[in-house]
Amino acid sequence: MDTSWNRRLSRRRFLKTSAAASALAFPVIAPRSVLGANETVQIGSIGCGGRGSNDLEALVAVSKARVVAVCELRDDRLEKAKKIAYTSNPTGYKDFRKMIEKEKLDGVTAVVEVQNHAKVVVPILEAGLNCFSEKPMDNTVEKVDAMVEAARKSKGFLQVGFQRRYIPGHREVMKRIHAEELGKVYALQGHWHFSHPAGAADADWDGGRLIEQACHHLDVMSWAMKNKAPLRCVAMAFPPADPGANPPKHMAEAKSSLAYEFPGGVLFSYTHLFGMPGPFGDQKGNFAGEKLWVIAEKGGYDVTRGMKYVREGNTEEKVGEPSAGYYDGTNEEFASFVECCRTGETPASNEETARVSTLMGIMGRMAMYDREKGTFDPRVIRWEDLKSRTNA
Repeated sequence: MDTSWNRRLSRRRFLKTSAAASALAFPVIAPRSVLGANETVQIGSIGCGGRGSNDLEALVAVSKARVVAVCELRDDRLEKAKKIAYTSNPTGYKDFRKMIEKEKLDGVTAVVEVQNHAKVVVPILEAGLNCFSEKPMDNTVEKVDAMVEAARKSKGFLQVGFQRRYIPGHREVMKRIHAEELGKVYALQGHWHFSHPAGAADADWDGGRLIEQACHHLDVMSWAMKNKAPLRCVAMAFPPADPGANPPKHMAEAKSSLAYEFPGGVLFSYTHLFGMPGPFGDQKGNFAGEKLWVIAEKGGYDVTRGMKYVREGNTEEKVGEPSAGYYDGTNEEFASFVECCRTGETPASNEETARVSTLMGIMGRMAMYDREKGTFDPRVIRWEDLKSRTNA
C-alpha cells in the first residue's frame, strides 16, 4: 500500500498530544495496577516489520514511556528495533516468552502477523500484563474467542489497534451521533477504494482484505451503533482477474460489496475495491478513497470529513477535523496505551469493542466465500452462524 500520504506528527506536537491523552474520556471499568503520576511506564515491544516499525516510532515518542526490551525473530529487524528505541538502550530478544519472564514490564506491544495475534497475545495476558495488539484480533472465530477469554480473565488489559477510535475528529463526530442530535441512526454507508490493483493474496495469512484492512471501517460503524453486533450479512466478492501462476488455495478478495443489518432495521452498505481510476481512488488530497457516512433521522454525518448535515434548512456544520491519512490516530492510540498502563483505565478500543468489528470481518468473509468449496459464492450469514462462545 502507498503510504506516502501519511502525516506524522512532529515530536513537539506529539508530546502535546501525549500530555492531553488523559482528556480523551477513556472509561474506567476496573482499575488495575496503577503507577504514580511521575513514574515511567516500562514497555516491551514485539515485532518490527513495516507496521511494527511505524508503531514503535510512535511509542518511543510518548512521554513517560520507556521501551526497555524489543523482540524480533529476524536479526535485521531486531537491530532496527534497537535503533528506533535507542534512547532506552533496550535488551533484544528472539523469544517473546523469555522477554516477558525476565523483564519487569508494565505493558507489551505485539505487532505480528494477523494469524499469530492470539498465539502471542494470549500468553501476555495470561502473564497479567497490559497488552497492545494490532488489529484485527485474529483471522478465525476460535482465535478471537481465545483472546477475548484471556483478556476477560487477565489482571492486565487488552488494547486493539483500531486507531480510528483515537482520531480527535472522529471522536467529536461520534459524540454527536451517540447524543442523537439528529435523531436515531437510520442507515450507514461506506467504502474504501484504492487506485492500485490487488494481487493474489493468501487469505489464510491474514483472513482476506475485509478482515485485515476494511476492519477499520467496520469498527467505525460498529462504534456508531454503540458497539452493537449486526444481525446478518450478505456479500458478493471476486478474486483478482489475473491470480498469477501459483494462486493461493484460499485467495483474498480483490473487490467486494456487502450489506449488514443492525438491530432496528439499520442497513450498512459497504464496498472495498482496488484498481480504481484517477479521482475515484485513494489519491492524496481528496476523500474519494474513503467514505464513512452515518445517516440519521434528521440529517447525517460524514465521519471522514468531520461534517454534520441537517436535513431541515439544508445546513452543514464542521464538527471535527477531517482525517488526514492512513496513519491517523496512531500517535494518539499509543499515548492512550501508555496512559492506561499508568492509570489502570480501560482503553477505548478493547477486547469487547474489537471482538465485534473483527467478527464482522469474519462474518463478511463467510458471506462472500465458501471455504469448503473454495469458491466465491454469495450467501446470507447470521451472527449466530459464527458460533462465538464469547457472546454476552
